[in-house]
Amino acid sequence: MKIKQIVILMLVTVMAIMAGCSSDSSNEANGDTNFPEKDIRIVIPYDPGGTSDLTSRAVADVIKEENLLDENVTVLNLPGANTRIGLEEVLNADPDGHTILLHHSTLNAMNAVGQLDISYEDYDLIGQISYTPNVLVGNADSEYQTFDEYLEAAKANPGSISVGVPNIGSTAHLAYEAIISAVGAEGLFKLVPFQSGADLITAHLGGQVDLRMASTPDSIQYVESGDVIPLVTSSLDRHFHESLQDAVSMSDLGMDTDVVVRFGFYAPKGTPQEVLDIWEETIKKVSESESFKTIAENAGMQTEFLNTEEFQSMNEKVQGVFDTLAENIDLNE
Repeated sequence: MKIKQIVILMLVTVMAIMAGCSSDSSNEANGDTNFPEKDIRIVIPYDPGGTSDLTSRAVADVIKEENLLDENVTVLNLPGANTRIGLEEVLNADPDGHTILLHHSTLNAMNAVGQLDISYEDYDLIGQISYTPNVLVGNADSEYQTFDEYLEAAKANPGSISVGVPNIGSTAHLAYEAIISAVGAEGLFKLVPFQSGADLITAHLGGQVDLRMASTPDSIQYVESGDVIPLVTSSLDRHFHESLQDAVSMSDLGMDTDVVVRFGFYAPKGTPQEVLDIWEETIKKVSESESFKTIAENAGMQTEFLNTEEFQSMNEKVQGVFDTLAENIDLNE
C-alpha cells in the first residue's frame, strides 16, 4: 500500500474515532434513552371536570399537538379513598416514566393535617406548571367593604364575623389560617366549614356567612357579576387577574410567602434521572406554549414553570408552612 493511501486511511480512522467520542459525549450529556417506549399515563386522584383534570388533558393535548413525545399520552382519573387510590397507583407503578401523577398543594395540606400519610417526599418530583391563589371575598352589599373593616368589627365583637371554608384542612382553609395568623386575628372570626364549594357559595350569597374563602375562578365569576368584593388574595403579590387586583396580598399583610395551589408532576420513586430530565423539559415546553397559557388563563390559573430543583425547594417550603399552620387545626372542629 502506498504511503499516501496509508496516511489517508489513518486520518479517516482518527476522524471516525473522534466522531464516535463526540457522539457518545453528546448522548451522555442529553441523557440518551429509549423513553418513551409505550403509552404514557397521567394519573389524577380526582373526578373528571375539575381543574386537575383540565390541566392534565391540556398537557396531554399540547404534547400531542407539538409532538413532544413519541408515544400516546392519556389521562386516567382515579378518585376515591381521599385521593389515596390515585396516589398509590403512581407510588406502585414501574419507575420508568410511563406513569406519572399530576397533583397540587392539597397533597402537602392533607399530609400536614394528618389526613394522609403520603407526602411529596414519596415521589421523584418533575416540575411545576401552574398555580392559582385562593381569595377571601365578602358580600358586595355588606356594610363592610375592606378586610380592615371586617377585622375591626371582629376585634370589637369576637365571633360576630363568620368565615366559610370548603372543608377543614383544605388548601383554602390553610390559606385562611395564614391570613389570620399574619394579622394576629386568631379566635376573632367564627370559622364555618362546608362539605362542598357549591354549598358554601349558596350560604355566602344568601347571607348565612359573612365571608368565604373562594377559588380564583369562583372569585372572578362573582366579582364580575357584582355579588362579591375581593378582600385578600393568598398570593404573595397582588392577584394576577385584573378583576381581583384590589384584594390585599400576603406581602401586604407582612408575609414573605404565598399559600397558593401549585400544580405539578410527580413520578414513582426510583425513576431514572434521564427520564426525569425528559419529562422536565417536556413540561417546560408545554408551559411555554400559547395554547396551554390560554387554557390556564381561562381556568383561573397562572402559568409558572418551576424545574425539578425549584419544585423540590418549593414543596419543602410549602410543607413547612402548612405543618406550622396545621398545629392548631382540629379536624373534628
